[in-house]
Amino acid sequence: MTRRTATPTRRTPGQLGTVEQLPSGRWRAFYRRDGRKFTAPHTFSTRAEGTAWLASEFADRTRGTWRDPEAGRITLDAYAADWLASRPDLAPRTLDTYARNVRRWISPRIGAGSGSRGVELGTMHVGDITPAVVRAWYAAIIKTARDAAARQLARDRERSEHPARVWARAQGMQVAATGKMPTAVMQAWREAGQPQPQRANLRTVVPLDQAGATTAAQAYRVLRAILTTAVTDGLLTANPCQIKGAGQVAHRERGTASPAEVAQLAALMPPRYAAAVTLAAWSGLRYGELFALARRHVDLDARTVRVERALEQVPGQPIGFGKTKTDKSRRVVHLPAFVVDALGAHMAEHVAEHADALLFPMPDGSPTPNVRISVAFRQARAVIGREDLHWHDLRHTGAMLAYRAGASLPEVQARLGHTTMRAAQIYAHAADDSDRVLAERLDALYGAPQAVPRLRAV
Repeated sequence: MTRRTATPTRRTPGQLGTVEQLPSGRWRAFYRRDGRKFTAPHTFSTRAEGTAWLASEFADRTRGTWRDPEAGRITLDAYAADWLASRPDLAPRTLDTYARNVRRWISPRIGAGSGSRGVELGTMHVGDITPAVVRAWYAAIIKTARDAAARQLARDRERSEHPARVWARAQGMQVAATGKMPTAVMQAWREAGQPQPQRANLRTVVPLDQAGATTAAQAYRVLRAILTTAVTDGLLTANPCQIKGAGQVAHRERGTASPAEVAQLAALMPPRYAAAVTLAAWSGLRYGELFALARRHVDLDARTVRVERALEQVPGQPIGFGKTKTDKSRRVVHLPAFVVDALGAHMAEHVAEHADALLFPMPDGSPTPNVRISVAFRQARAVIGREDLHWHDLRHTGAMLAYRAGASLPEVQARLGHTTMRAAQIYAHAADDSDRVLAERLDALYGAPQAVPRLRAV
């Protein structure tokens, strides 16, 4: 019995390649280029279909949109690792954030459970990732993060402090953070009418229907950046991250503290960090800039601080110093006299005499980790009933106070070390009380009872 062979090869018009008939009756198409043979991924019913495939390959190469079918045969997990290793341009903290997003949201299976297999991008070949796959992955992140937020909120409610404890601290009473409440305190609270604090010391959370948006946006931005490079490398013809607005998130409305609240917060902080609150609120320095300041960066006579570096805190690594966020962040910030007085008193009591002594160090002189400040600040804000405030809101406060003192947008941009006007404008709206002032003027002019004319009957 003789074995059937393929019909002799035949060139297609224009020498695009070869279409040949197989023993099965179907047609195979291929062409050679640069010493390599490129075969269609499947066979065709007719010669014309094979010819059309060759024509599309030729057109893609001509347009520059052709993708090597073997190029995308690297898994996203492996490609992401190579991508991270090739980014020495990123700040250590930024690189760590990207790596954590890859480990937590891009490499593993997301959304598995409850009858769903989930989406596992890490094991997929880069060339196989499509917009539909990205959409499914993005939806899985939001659901996973939202479920986690619901569980966290339930735990917070279980651990929330008794309202009497929160009330007692607000009255200046010394009460332990845990344990049985003193009888005298409970009695005083009842006699005061059992007041309920606006927030029973629950952590600030976003509504559950909005939970996961920030997490998903951050992970999406990292995936999009990785796959943008994959397009450049020829692994993809187009970036499959095409969800409109997925990389953006509406940030919470930033809180601001009044000058009186700034003073209260400073007084409630540990003594060695009290001046840090004052300086942060009246200078607008970022956290990393503030806690990287040393004695040599302060000129009390000129009433200035010089920002030339920033604290770098990467989980699992020793705290160090690095570059400022941008070149514009390297700047000299002038301070009000009362802030200089507070800073001078602080330096005399808590800062060593040598030039490189940190302004706000740990007791042993080493850099202060942000977790230590976060704990102290949370306790201070709870006492004044401002659990909505975060440390970064002191920077927002600094911008707001500058605007209200008459500073222009470019002046605030320079003071805060922003690269663009847009960044400075984010803070401007909080200080814009022009509409309130207008209302007060209207009230002054027209607030007195006016005689209402009697209408003549028609």
